[in-house]
Amino acid sequence: MSRLIRAVAAAAMALSLGACANPSIDGSAPAAPTAGASVTAVKADPALTALVPEKYRKAGEIKVATNAPYAPYEIFASTGGKELTGLDIDLGRAVGQKLGVPFVFSQQPFDGLFPGLQAAKYDLLMAALFDTKERQKAVDFVDYSRSGSALMTLKGKAAGIKTLDDLCGVPVAAQKGTAQSTLLEQQSTVCTKAGKKGVQIKTFPQFSDSQLALKTGAVKVVAGDLPTLGYAVAQNSASPFAVIKDPAAPNGYRSSLTGICVPKNQTKLRDAIQQAVQALIDDGTYARILAKYGASGIAVDKAVVNQGQR
Repeated sequence: MSRLIRAVAAAAMALSLGACANPSIDGSAPAAPTAGASVTAVKADPALTALVPEKYRKAGEIKVATNAPYAPYEIFASTGGKELTGLDIDLGRAVGQKLGVPFVFSQQPFDGLFPGLQAAKYDLLMAALFDTKERQKAVDFVDYSRSGSALMTLKGKAAGIKTLDDLCGVPVAAQKGTAQSTLLEQQSTVCTKAGKKGVQIKTFPQFSDSQLALKTGAVKVVAGDLPTLGYAVAQNSASPFAVIKDPAAPNGYRSSLTGICVPKNQTKLRDAIQQAVQALIDDGTYARILAKYGASGIAVDKAVVNQGQR
C-alpha cells in the first residue's frame, strides 16, 4: 500500500475511533480508585506464552497505546503525573501477565492512535474502542465488552433534553474523532431534514475539555461513553453533572462491542490475546477488574474476534 493510500486510510480510521461502555447509572460507581491500585497478580499460562509470536517474547514486552484521561478506562494516577491506571490498564496488564509477556502502556494523542499502529510505533491499541465493520477492514478486534453512548448535562439544566431528538439547535460537546462526534453529526442531519436547526457540535481533544465546556456554559450537553459519563457523575456526591436516562436506550445509543485493536497481519498475537482474555473471564479476574471500576454492566461472557456488527 502506498504511503498516500495508507495515510488516507489511517486518517479515515482515526476519525471513526470511539470509546464506550454501558453499566446502569445508579450511583454505585466507586470514587476514583486508589492510584496504582492493582488486581491480584495473574499467573502466566505456558501454553498461551507459546502462542505469542517470537518477536514479542524476545522483546520482552507488548507495546500498547492508549489515551487518557477517559475514566474509568484510562486515568492518570496523580494530577500532573504520567503513571496510568484504569479499567483498560488493569485488564491489559492482566492479559500480559497471562501471556507471560507484559503489556506496556504509553499515552498517545487520540487522533494519532490508529496512524501510530499502522506505522508500527506500538503493537496494540487499548482505549475503549468500538469494533465496527468499517474498522475491521484495516484491523482486528478482540472484543471484551459491550457499550454505548449517552448524554450528560449540569444538574437541573436538562429541561427539554431527554433524547437525541431534543439536541436540534443545542450546543453539544464531544471528544474529537470519537463515535459520539459521528453520532452527533448524524443526529444533526436528522434535525435539518426535519426542518429544524442542526446540532451545534463542538469537539475537543480530551473528554475533560468537554466537561469544562459544560461547567462554563459553553455547551449545554456532553455526548460520551455511558460508563464514562456515569463515572464522572458518581465518583463523588458533589458532582455537578447528571446523566440523561433515555428509556429507549438503557444500554446507551448504538450499543456495540469494544475491543483490543490488533494489526491485521498479527493473527497469532490476536488469537493468543483472545484466549488470554477468555481465561481471565473464566477464572473471575475479568469480573473483579470491571467491578473495581463500577463497570460490571459492560461484561461479556465470551471473548470474540471481529464480532462488531455496526
